[in-house]
Order: sequence, then structure tokens, then C-alpha cells
Amino acid sequence: MTIEFSYPTWYVLICILLGLLYSFVFYRKEKLLNEVKRVVVYTMAFFRFISVFILTLLLLEPLIEIENQIIEKPVLVIAHDNSESLLVNKDSSFISSDYLISLSSFKEKLEEKYEVKTFTFGDEVKSGLEVDFTDKQTGVSDFLEELYTRYYGRNLGAVILASDGIVNKGSSPIYEIKKIKHTPFFTVALGDTLERKDLILNNIVHNRLAYKGNDFPVEIIVKGNQFEGSKAKVSITKDGIELFSEKVFFETSSDVITLSLLLEAKSSGKQRYVVNVEELAGELTYVNNKREFYIDILDNKQEILILAKAPHPDIAAMQLALEKNVNYEVNSTLIADYEGEGKNHSLVIFHQLPTGNKQHNTVIEKIIKNGVPSLFVLGSGTSYTHFNNYNLGVKLIGVNGVNNVTASVNTSFSQFTVSESLKESIPKFPPFKTPFAGNYKVANSSTVLLYQKIGVTVTDYPLLVFNEKNDSKYGFIIGEGIWRWKLNDYSNNKSHDNFNDLVSKMVQYLALKEDKSKFRVYCENTFLENQSVVFESELYNDSYELVNEEDVVIEITNQSGEVYPAKSFSRSGNAYRLDAGIFEVGEYSYNAIVTFGGEKLEQPGEFTVSELKTEYTNVVADHGLLYNIASNTGGEMFYPNELDSLAEAIFNKEEIVDISFIEKDVSDVINWKWIFALIMVLLSLEWFMRKRNGAY
Repeated sequence: MTIEFSYPTWYVLICILLGLLYSFVFYRKEKLLNEVKRVVVYTMAFFRFISVFILTLLLLEPLIEIENQIIEKPVLVIAHDNSESLLVNKDSSFISSDYLISLSSFKEKLEEKYEVKTFTFGDEVKSGLEVDFTDKQTGVSDFLEELYTRYYGRNLGAVILASDGIVNKGSSPIYEIKKIKHTPFFTVALGDTLERKDLILNNIVHNRLAYKGNDFPVEIIVKGNQFEGSKAKVSITKDGIELFSEKVFFETSSDVITLSLLLEAKSSGKQRYVVNVEELAGELTYVNNKREFYIDILDNKQEILILAKAPHPDIAAMQLALEKNVNYEVNSTLIADYEGEGKNHSLVIFHQLPTGNKQHNTVIEKIIKNGVPSLFVLGSGTSYTHFNNYNLGVKLIGVNGVNNVTASVNTSFSQFTVSESLKESIPKFPPFKTPFAGNYKVANSSTVLLYQKIGVTVTDYPLLVFNEKNDSKYGFIIGEGIWRWKLNDYSNNKSHDNFNDLVSKMVQYLALKEDKSKFRVYCENTFLENQSVVFESELYNDSYELVNEEDVVIEITNQSGEVYPAKSFSRSGNAYRLDAGIFEVGEYSYNAIVTFGGEKLEQPGEFTVSELKTEYTNVVADHGLLYNIASNTGGEMFYPNELDSLAEAIFNKEEIVDISFIEKDVSDVINWKWIFALIMVLLSLEWFMRKRNGAY
């Protein structure tokens, strides 16, 4: 134990002198004590000296440093795999009964000498040793990360890892374990390493979305273990109706067969498909013979209408480019034959319109009035007087003849991304025939993608420009001859990819409808059965600013019509968030409700919880992984019937010992309560003696 001061040590002499001086001055001429014995006076003076000395000494802020020797027992961690695959083997009855009893006795034996901590791992890492083999995945790396976080710098004597070595979640434990240095891992090898007879529906690859009326691809991967020379039927059903079936033949003892097929999206909405592999006699389990998948079938293809004054190669070039995208349905017609108002279309492309024909222009005006996004391809047949009257963001003043120009890309354009390949190709495209205008008036709200390049001079005249007005988007291609760009793209690059990309990006930007609703709820379409269902929500005021003063609740209904108790969202920043927890496999609908500004707003939706069968796609234990973990860390591998031998090996491990270290504790003397008590006792004794001897 050492003592330190915040001030120089020689200040202690001043404290002594102050105590002596105070006592001397106080008792030197005390007449009331003349008849009192000298020894009593000296005692009272001593009490006064000690009290003053301690008080002044405390002003120096003395600190006491105490060294304590700490003995830390080794920590032993038992981590057990809690996944379903442990019960899919010939020893499942032993593992679920006698082995768990032996494991409990093994833990108690270790606790006699060590500090034992227990964990289970699978879907997640949990404290304790409640093993019920229900987890749907095995993530050893998650446990190793938890181990490193909790016991870094501690006396971690050893880790006992009990698993079948099958890892289907997270990274490889071989790499993660390198962070945990100087700690031996003893592994308990569970499961069966023999490959037993089984047909496994290994994987289904499919799109998440498809459009009604289209075919969508499905890929089915089937593995046959120990079924060489056998056949099995693979089928897909929907609502009990078989949509596809095929017999597959397994040539080897570990054959993997891939089936690729197309299914037609006939009905809109979330559709459930069931893939089934015929059950053959002698299989280890039939659980992995059947799986289901869900696809959202959308019935909202974007309809693109091309209205033209007359036939032109530009129209065919643009239509072919758009038809490459399965999300677009493109129709082209002459404006003289069109009588609609464009309400059902996502975008209307006007080619060399408007004209001087009043009937034609009336159609155009109706489409603009209905707020349908539009793309104008201007040319020699366009009436610029009528076009300028629309006041859509671009005006051409004093048009007289045509001019041949090439294109220059505006590098600051940010409405959508332009690929590097397209940026390099555009300046090489053939000249455009643009109207020769005396002046261009472009609204401040407009953005230019391409400028006109005349010779070697890049002008500020627009060639391709976009504008937004009254919540509708408009695009303007100022010139004709875009079909030449398509031919040139193929000539230079042996494909139409750059041209198709340009046309598709323009149309996608113009036709995209922004969500203007004030109440929005976001949720994934599909969750796995071990995942929490999470909702996020946003509420906007009239100025489209995020607000969250009001309470948002949600009601969830399962496929049987059962309504769960309503749940309330919590506020997250300026928005809302809800973790609704884990749901059973099935289809669910929801309805989120909020009352804002006296108006009740609702957002319905649906989601699906899918079954997770990862643990059944591979049931062959990987004891090689467990052996490598043990040997690379200085431990050993044991089998479940060798827990007594494992305990003996740990007891005999010389490196697993108590560690001793010195811990320094610094405390401020002024916080010691007994110092205060001592001062009070000294002053009280002095007062008592003075009073008793008449010096009061």
C-alpha cells in the first residue's frame, strides 16, 4: 500500500506545524486549566493537534494505492449445436435422451474445478444448455464471434464444441477460430458420416416477380444418394393441379440432376407452387422431398403507346428496343386512327406531332390534359407553333429548315444513370436531323441529357431534354433519325445493347409513377420461418414532410382468417418501425391504420412465411471439420459416448490453470468514512474533557 498526494510531499510538514501551532496557541494561556493536571492538558492538546493535522492533510488530496492479488479460475465454455440435423441419423434416439443426461453430468463434473459457461447455437446464439434440436440453421461462426466478444482477455481455459459439423449459415469456422488464440477446442462429433439412401430436393431457383401472361423460368436441383439405377418423378403443382412432371434417372450413387423449365403466369397476385420429388422406399427421411416457393404475379405491365403522323423507321427502332423489356407492352398507330385519350397508358410517344390538323391536335391536348407522361420526337413534320403553345418546358423559336448535328453527353445529368459504354458510343453515333431554330427556350426546371454538337463545337442547344410539369414528366428528342443510331451501334459493337439501353432508360424514367400517398408501409414479400417479420412505415403531411406524432397500428390475419391482436409501431427517427416477431409457415395479410388530420388512412398488404429446410439438404456429418478445429487449436475430438474421457483430458491439460494477477485500486482518502468518524471522536473527547475540567 502506498500513499500519494496531489501536492508536494513536504506540504505534510506544514500540516504538522499547523496542528502544533494551533494546539500550542489554544492551550498556552488557558487560565481555566491552571489547576488541571498537566497530563490531562497535554492529552487535550494532542487531540486538538491530531484533528487539525488530519483536516489540513485532507486538503492535500491524499490517494491510497492498494495492490490486491486476484486469483481467476479458468472459464470453460460448453457450446452445443441445437439444429434439426442432429436428429436425422441412426443415433437420434440416443442423442435426444441418454446423451443429454450424460452431457448434464459432464457439465457438473467440470463445475467442480472450473467456472463453466454454456451456450447453444443454430439460428442464433443463446446462453444456457437447453437443447431441443429445433433450430433451422447452423451458424458456428456466430457463436465464435460471441465467444470472442465475451471472453477476450479472460482466462478462457477451453471450449467444448458439440456439433455434427454441418454449417449452413455464416462463414467458415476455420477462419473465425483464428481470432481466439491460445485456447484449445475440444469437439464432440455428433451425427452420422455415412451417406445414407435419400432423395433430396436440394434447391429451387426462381424469380421473385413475374408478369401475368408471361412465362417465368424455374430451376430444380435434385440429389440422389445411394439410388443409382433408380427413377423418381419430379412434379410441380399449384392449387392441387399438376403443372409439370418429369421422371429423372440417377446414374451414380451421388447424382445431382438439374431440371430447367418455364411456367406460365396465369393468375395475378401471390402464387404458391409446390415442388415434390417422388418418395422411394428406404429413404432416410421424406421431409426433404417437398418444398414450396412463392412468386408475385403482377398484372400491371406498363403500356406504351406510339402515335405517329406517318410511318417512319424511327418508330420501328424504338418499338423493337422497348419490346426487349418484358415489362412493356408497346403499341404503335397513326394518330389519324386513334380515338382514345391515353388514360390507360403509362407513356405516349408522339412522333413528329403536333401537326396543323386540328383533329389530331385535339387528341394530343386531351392526352396532355389527362396528365399522361409523354415523349415528343420532333422533326420536319412537326408544327412548332402548336408545340410551343403546349408550354411543356421547351420551345423552338423561328424554325427554318434542318441542321445535321451529333450528340454530346451532359456529364452533370443525374435523373438516371448512363453507362460508360453508352457515354462512349453516343459521340460516335451518326448525325441527327434537327430543326434549325433561331432560338431555344428551355424551362429552368428542365434537364438536358444530350446537347447538339455542330462540327467540333458543343453548343448549349438541347438535343434530348426532360421536364416535369404538374406531376407529369415530359421528354423531347429534338430531331429525327434515331434509327441510324441503332444500326451504328450494331456496326460498332455487334449488338443493339447501347441503343436499347438509351431508349429503355428514357421510357423508364418518364413512365415511372412516384408514390404520392401520405401513408406508406414497407414489408418484405417473403420471410423464412426463423426470421422476424419487420414493418417500416412513413407518414407525410400536406407538404410531404415526414411526421410521426400519430400512433400507427397494424392488424395481421392468417390464411385461416384468424386475426392477431393489433400491434403498435414504435417511432424510429421521423418514421415508424415494428418488429412483429416470428410467425408460423403460411400466408398472411395485414392492414396498417393511422388517423391523421381527422382522416383515417389505411395501407393493406400481404406477406408469406416460408418453410426452411436447410438442415435437411445435407444430413451427412462433417467430422473432418471438427477434427481440424480441435487439432489446429491444441484440443482433441471425442464422440458422444466418450464424455468421461473428454473430462479426463481436460483435467489433465496442464495449460488450463488458475491465473494470478495484481489489481491496483486507488481511492481518495477523503471518501473514507472512518476518517470523519475519527475526527468527530477526537473533537468530542477533547470537548468532554474540557467541560469536565471546567474549561467551558
